[in-house]
Amino acid sequence: MVAHVERVVAGVEVRFGRVGWWVLGVTVALSLLSMGVPALIDHPLTRDRGEIQNYLDVFMEGNLPTWWSVALLTTGALVHAVVGALARASGVRGAWAWFVSAAVLGALALDDHTQLHERLDRIGNQITTFERFPHYWVLPGLVLGAVVAGGLLLLAVRLQGVARWCMVGGCALLLGSALGIETLQGVLIALDESGPLYVLTYHAEELGENLGVLLMLAAAVRSTVVTRQGSAFQLAYLP
Repeated sequence: MVAHVERVVAGVEVRFGRVGWWVLGVTVALSLLSMGVPALIDHPLTRDRGEIQNYLDVFMEGNLPTWWSVALLTTGALVHAVVGALARASGVRGAWAWFVSAAVLGALALDDHTQLHERLDRIGNQITTFERFPHYWVLPGLVLGAVVAGGLLLLAVRLQGVARWCMVGGCALLLGSALGIETLQGVLIALDESGPLYVLTYHAEELGENLGVLLMLAAAVRSTVVTRQGSAFQLAYLP
């Protein structure tokens, strides 16, 4: 295995730092557009649920921010699956954990695209009732969140160095934003807070989730080396 990696990295290593900064920039820019367009442009299309606001608002579904989030999750699932295949081909123990994380990210992409988690409100409402608290899906979501965390941490404990901390940080950001900040939003709604504080919380939720996925992508990149020899590219797993 060591000889194989040494032979592969003899070429020119391909780095993805610039791509990563571009993806991060787009992620942050979408959140800024969502907040800035209705705040800075006074027009019926950009305020009071006008079409442009709805298309850019991270609070809404089926729009540009939703597409970007689903694209990040889907990319993460595919990259983790590829890294898992590399690890398995290299005979690395625990390579199956990459496929578990790929399946988890794929399921989250499906959930984001179809709004499945929001349909759990009926289940949560059967468990208990809170006065004016709107996000009943958080209750069954805690169980699903534990499953997601378990699947992702299975991989994290098998990684080392920066890759491990990227997975741990990504998992914490993703679930902390999805469950923690969503719960805070419900509390604010119950307190009749719909102003700037509420707007900041749901933007922080969406941005935190996307940053968490980016950290998980970084963990996969840190666990591989891509080299170029002429017009040929080679991939190898870094244990």
